[in-house]
Amino acid sequence: MIIYACVPILSLLVQFRDMKKLSPFSLVADVANLMGLSCVIFQDFEYNTHSDTIQAIDLTGFIYVTSVCIYSLEGVGLILPLESSCANREGFPKLLKQVVFGITIIMAIFGVCGYVAFGDQTLSPISLNLKGQSAAFVQMALCLAIYLTYPIMMFPVSDVLENLFLSDSKLPPRRYCPSRTFRICIVLMTATIAYTIPNFGKFLELVGASICTLLGFILPCIFHMKVFPRSELKTWEYTLDILLIVLGTIFGLIGTFDAILKLMESDEEVV
Repeated sequence: MIIYACVPILSLLVQFRDMKKLSPFSLVADVANLMGLSCVIFQDFEYNTHSDTIQAIDLTGFIYVTSVCIYSLEGVGLILPLESSCANREGFPKLLKQVVFGITIIMAIFGVCGYVAFGDQTLSPISLNLKGQSAAFVQMALCLAIYLTYPIMMFPVSDVLENLFLSDSKLPPRRYCPSRTFRICIVLMTATIAYTIPNFGKFLELVGASICTLLGFILPCIFHMKVFPRSELKTWEYTLDILLIVLGTIFGLIGTFDAILKLMESDEEVV
């Protein structure tokens, strides 16, 4: 099985305890991502042959689209490790805003071009709409990007889980064999979950509506209110925290329920 064939190398990469050592892999992943996205955009213009009426607004898929968009917040746990690994930590907030803004623009263009090209026949993922060698190239590029991004995304996860389950050990990390075994087990567990997922698009909706809504909206506001006393917060800051917690909770419950219902339906691609 291809998924489990990826486990050995990933098991080695997740052993790195310094984010800087993973930067070459991140660079290759970024290049592969850009190549794949660029190829898809070019193919969008080539396959723009449908006769469907393009709708500017279609609320029937609002929950699904919003959940998948929120799924992009799954990397929020990398902010602190990335900041600590920066040479100029003072300039990190500005750099973070620029990167988020740039990625948002690229993803918006990518999504609009895909829908304009294929209309109601747009599949999830969009690589299913492509044909021939271009489809194979895009799939290889995106698979390589995901593969090399995995150890980076698991960096904070491994640290948190180790502190949670292995914090009682007094042995140095480099000699702590259970820690290495524990990380290998995490890789095996995630590979098993990926193998058993019936529909990737529906799974993204579930993760976005539940976990990512919690990480991106609810928990940051709760932490903000815990760190700063009510007397130090401005009225609009406190109101915004409460509003995001309430709206995040409501959408999280509705989105999670909707995603579970879709997972229980017949295994068809979400359009």
